[in-house]
Amino acid sequence: MSTAQDLVALRSFLAVYRTGGVARAAEQLGLSQPAVSHHLRTVESFAGRPLFARAGRGIAPTEAGHVLAAEIASHLDGLDLVIDGRRTLDAGPVFLGAPATQFDQHIAAALGPLADEGICLRHRIGLSDDLVSALLDDRLDIAVVTKIEGAPRQRLHLRHWFDEEFVLVGRPDQPPFLPEDVARRRFVGYSEEMPMFRRYFRSCWDIPAPPAAVTIPDMTSILTYVRHSTLLSVVPIHYARPFLDAGLLSLLHRPATPVLNPIYLATRRSRQNRPHLKSVFDALLASAARPGT
Repeated sequence: MSTAQDLVALRSFLAVYRTGGVARAAEQLGLSQPAVSHHLRTVESFAGRPLFARAGRGIAPTEAGHVLAAEIASHLDGLDLVIDGRRTLDAGPVFLGAPATQFDQHIAAALGPLADEGICLRHRIGLSDDLVSALLDDRLDIAVVTKIEGAPRQRLHLRHWFDEEFVLVGRPDQPPFLPEDVARRRFVGYSEEMPMFRRYFRSCWDIPAPPAAVTIPDMTSILTYVRHSTLLSVVPIHYARPFLDAGLLSLLHRPATPVLNPIYLATRRSRQNRPHLKSVFDALLASAARPGT
């Protein structure tokens, strides 16, 4: 076994020792329970003796387990501090993924000051499912996601960021939208899956999203299509507001309750307190409390 594999196994052993269980250690490390159990067997194999014994419904360290934990704890903790410290001091880039709709008015505005302070940022654009996969594969450090149904929450640290409001817009000369008109109207959306339409139509009328006549993954282009055609679209209100205020677009439907889309910040569980990631998390969370962001 390689030295890197030895360290991973020893970290799992120490997490089990400190938390008192495989399940809690797995949650803390962002690993599966079978993976942590495998690591324990590996450590016991090269230790040459049992390190835990059953105690009631849980497990308790053996004398050998206590001895090994005492031998390795300070070294592993020190190594983690060095690694995290170097990540901060060396300004290693933070890889952050998000839907394109979040970058200009939210992420870039919130993280500009961090860039001034020397934190390097590398941005990726994608949809929620792809971003979560990239997060779990260590291709991203932080992801902004709008869909957490089915996400492996035991492996993720999730924080609610804010709720964006969706609105149905068209040109001012277009008649109000009625659900019975759906077959006669044409729509432009962000992707073939029509995620914004899907939430809006389900929330307002409990019907499927309509098919798209046009798709383009750029909100400015979507609004340009709407302004220069009879196409309708569902968009975040902060994108539409300048055009609504200028009389270039109109709300074609006003739901009794605003249609809100929850936005979450996510990282791998146990990594949220690493200094460079925490700086980004804190800046984004603080921005949600400021008007106009």
